[in-house]
Amino acid sequence: MNKNSKNSVGNINSKNEKKETFEIECLRLSTDGSGVGYDGEGRATFIPGMLPGERGQVLLTEKRKSWQRAQLLSLENNAKERVNPPCRVFDICGGCQLQHLSYAETLKWKERWVRDTLERIGKIDLEYVDVYTTIGMDEPWRYRNKVRLHRTAVGELGYYQKKSRKTVEFPDCLLVSESMNGWIRKIREGLGNVSTLDGLQQIRNITFRENSKGEGMVIFDSLTKSDIPTEAIQFLGELLSDDPKIQSVWGIDKRGIPELWWGQEFLSEEILGLTYKLSPLAFLQVNPLQTQKLYSTALDWAEITKQSRVWDLYCGIGTITLALAQKADKVWGIEENPYAVEAARINADQNNISNVEFLQGKVEDILQQITEKPDVVVLDPPRAGVHARVLNRLKEAKPERIVYISCDPGTLARDVGKLQEEGYRVRRVQPVDMFPWTAHVESIIMMTYSGQKDK
Repeated sequence: MNKNSKNSVGNINSKNEKKETFEIECLRLSTDGSGVGYDGEGRATFIPGMLPGERGQVLLTEKRKSWQRAQLLSLENNAKERVNPPCRVFDICGGCQLQHLSYAETLKWKERWVRDTLERIGKIDLEYVDVYTTIGMDEPWRYRNKVRLHRTAVGELGYYQKKSRKTVEFPDCLLVSESMNGWIRKIREGLGNVSTLDGLQQIRNITFRENSKGEGMVIFDSLTKSDIPTEAIQFLGELLSDDPKIQSVWGIDKRGIPELWWGQEFLSEEILGLTYKLSPLAFLQVNPLQTQKLYSTALDWAEITKQSRVWDLYCGIGTITLALAQKADKVWGIEENPYAVEAARINADQNNISNVEFLQGKVEDILQQITEKPDVVVLDPPRAGVHARVLNRLKEAKPERIVYISCDPGTLARDVGKLQEEGYRVRRVQPVDMFPWTAHVESIIMMTYSGQKDK
């Protein structure tokens, strides 16, 4: 028995345990992309790689009281929506979960996941809510503008494998540009050729960023110039500086403070006609084309007028804030990350936008300092969702309209359910496929204040 889990009923990985195989039919997809079926005892079984309508033989890998996991061994039949994954390492890489499913079908499942989560967790009655089909991409490949790779002690550089801290190297990641793949190969080969150079062994995590112009930034995590010899810094500079598209190389110390090794301090990016400067720690949506669609929808649903006073919470570098300010009377942007706030203020100045005020600190603390009542509130929180004190402040302020952008349907449903208890009603829901071929889905919800609290 696993003493660390009350639900565990056995260690399937024990060498003395007989491996259990059985046949199962997949009925649906879970929100992590796994197929879901039920064994003879009615226990939910999660099988990565299996699709609805398929029947196959599986090997039990983890068993709990109410659910279990299994590995797909063979299929008796293929779902008509099954396709051949074009990525050579799809079966072991943890970057994608849905390359074996047709793209049109992934969009349907992402809408269904958002619907089901809102109803089940948020207790939202969607009968009178406009829930739109997922906004997808015409070409759902090479869309990522940022990746973080991991390097092992023996020099392998790649993504983490599924459910593992082991890395998987890839010859060509189809989610990032050919240029970024080239930078990755350059570093992998360069570090491999001089693995004995003192200091390079400390490199464990490397982040690559790219803007829409194809200009790049390379960031070495948990490393500064004082951590590794000058010869190693010079080697990295020579390795990367011969590519004119790489604009800068950074180190990030163990406190999370960035240090410019060489190059320009910022990359620039254009979103909805405004220009933004990106620092190494600035948050930006990873899919530029879908970001335009996401933010355009959010702005449309906010229905800003020249009289509107707006709160933009968890505002990052001000991407939505400044677009709101172009239409509003006054906008307050609140963000905890000091580097993002610094960039947001620079972005406001370079776009000649003055009716915006950026406040740095935890949103739940800063909101207590704003006395002006908002007409509209825009929320774009991290995956953990909105702090309870923020929700309480919204209940006090009672803005006429709330636009909530979320990367996690579960925390979105939780927060929206609490706002519904205080008199808000969900009017529109728009899923957006920000991360094609993965199980992630972005959502936008628009709520208005009705004044009628749920009993």
